[in-house]
Amino acid sequence: MLYQSARDLKLQVALEVFAPHLNDLIARSTLPSLDHLQLPVPPPRIGIGIGIGDRPGEFSLAIRFTERFPDLDVLLQRIIALANNEVDIVATGAIRAFVAPADVAALRSACRPLVIGCSVAHVTSTAGTLGLMAQHTKTNRTVLVSNSHVFAHAGTANIGDGITQPGRVDGGTVPVGSLIDFVALKPSGSNLIDAAIGLPDAAIELQPDEIPSIGKFTIAAAGVPQPNLGVSKLGRTSGLTRGTITAVEVDNIVMDSEVGNVTFDDQIEIKGADRAFSQLGDSGSLVVSDQNQAIGMVFCGNEFANAGLGVTYANPLPRIMDAFNLKPL
Repeated sequence: MLYQSARDLKLQVALEVFAPHLNDLIARSTLPSLDHLQLPVPPPRIGIGIGIGDRPGEFSLAIRFTERFPDLDVLLQRIIALANNEVDIVATGAIRAFVAPADVAALRSACRPLVIGCSVAHVTSTAGTLGLMAQHTKTNRTVLVSNSHVFAHAGTANIGDGITQPGRVDGGTVPVGSLIDFVALKPSGSNLIDAAIGLPDAAIELQPDEIPSIGKFTIAAAGVPQPNLGVSKLGRTSGLTRGTITAVEVDNIVMDSEVGNVTFDDQIEIKGADRAFSQLGDSGSLVVSDQNQAIGMVFCGNEFANAGLGVTYANPLPRIMDAFNLKPL
């Protein structure tokens, strides 16, 4: 089907299949808060987006679920019928933040200058990945960009807290910068980005315009990348990996985080080309297209899904740039 047809079908499924479940929840709520609802959303642990079609230039409805639950098969059959079989259904397994566990087996070194893809973290966290260096228009300073759960404990940290490179689990102890802004992840309602920014110390040299093993890049303007686009990333744990965007505008992705289960809407989904695109510790990795345009930032997934090719979710990068008033350097 055409891209707009897939968008229309996504809305139709939300209204005809998922809205009754939502309405039932609302009816049973004593004090419902609907501020975060822009469209009817799926019941817990079902994601819906726009995926790759059977033929070049065509698209499908993408349905994702983490685990089986009562009435799942009934819901899927209704969706398949509405989509006239043009639907891509994947069981992803549990989705979790790609922050490294407290395991010193895979140490990462100090990088001077700081480079995109290196190990970074809040001073009391484990390790994630430095995704970007950009100009912060509010302060006119260069800032470091990664996930909120990497730099800010998902929003429970304090402004001014230290950021180390490498992350603590990789041996980093002395801060190279400080936290200046973050998005606090919400356990209820919809989240759109998992991001935070830090101010590097003046004495720390930076390499902002090039990704090791990938090269120089540009930042994509506002817009949604389309499924089937080839992408790559450099991450603290899995290094350089390549993959394909398998779905976009994916709603109701439920991530297990340190503040509980948090739901994300309008995300990019990626599958690895020959191995998992991302692993634990790769949170914050910058996703670039085959044309070396930066389009997203990794924040969660499951490296064991899709027969070992994994499933990775990334925030659209233009939304992060807008949220913090960032510009390319």
